[in-house]
Amino acid sequence: MLTVFGFEGCPYCVKTKRYLESRGVEYNYRDIELDESAAAECQKISGDLTVPVTTVDGVNYVLGFDKQKIDELIASA
Repeated sequence: MLTVFGFEGCPYCVKTKRYLESRGVEYNYRDIELDESAAAECQKISGDLTVPVTTVDGVNYVLGFDKQKIDELIASA
């Protein structure tokens, strides 16, 4: 299952979640503003707190909203 790290005020996070929903892809959402462990995990994965970060395994990830890369990540799940 995919995990999306983001925060509620982020327009690209909203786009990412809507895109996954439109594809029928289940995902976990982790808010880095409300959950310190989510922020730490996000930073560990990407080396930064730039969001959204979408990952399937905590190693391979997509930074930002990029449909093609998200589709590749979905295919690898």
